[in-house]
Amino acid sequence: MFSSQAQLRKRTPENGTDRENYLSLLVDEFINTNSFEAKCQVLANLANFAYDPINYVYIRDVGVLDIFIFVLKNEKNDKLLHFAASGICNLCIDPENVEYLLNNGALKPIVALLKSNHYETLADAVAICIYLFNSHAKATLNVTGLIQDMELLKNSENKVVANLATVFLDDVSKNN
Repeated sequence: MFSSQAQLRKRTPENGTDRENYLSLLVDEFINTNSFEAKCQVLANLANFAYDPINYVYIRDVGVLDIFIFVLKNEKNDKLLHFAASGICNLCIDPENVEYLLNNGALKPIVALLKSNHYETLADAVAICIYLFNSHAKATLNVTGLIQDMELLKNSENKVVANLATVFLDDVSKNN
C-alpha cells in the first residue's frame, strides 16, 4: 500500500525516528557493518522501502540508490545483487530515479544481470529493462543487444523470466 505524509506522521511515534532519518540510519549501518548477514538484511530492508513512491526523495537524498548502484558494480554475491536489483526495479518507474541511474553508470551493470543464474535477480533485471525501454531512457539502450538476450531468456525454464522476456520483446515489436 502506498503511503501519504499524513499516514507516515500518524504511524511514527511522537519520539520516533522519521522515515528519512530511519533510511539514513540503514545506509550508515550498511556502510559501517562488517557482517555479511547484516548487509543482506539492511539491503533487503532498503529494497522494501523502495516500493512506495513517497520514499523516492528520501532514497535519493540519503544515498540508498547509490548503495544499490555500488552493489551492482562491485559485488558478486547473488544475495546482495538480488536485493540491489529488487530495489532498483521498485525505483525505476520514477523518471527522476531513471535519470539518476543513467547519470551514475548503472545501465551496464543492470544489463550484466541478464546473465545471472539467480532467477529472481534475472526477473528483476528483465523488469528493469522493460521499465527503461518504456521510459525516456529508451534511446540510451542497446536495444539490439537486449533483444538477443531476451530471445534467449524467453525460453527460460523459469516461467516468470520467460514471460517477462516475452513482454519486453512484445514492447519492442510494438514500438518499431
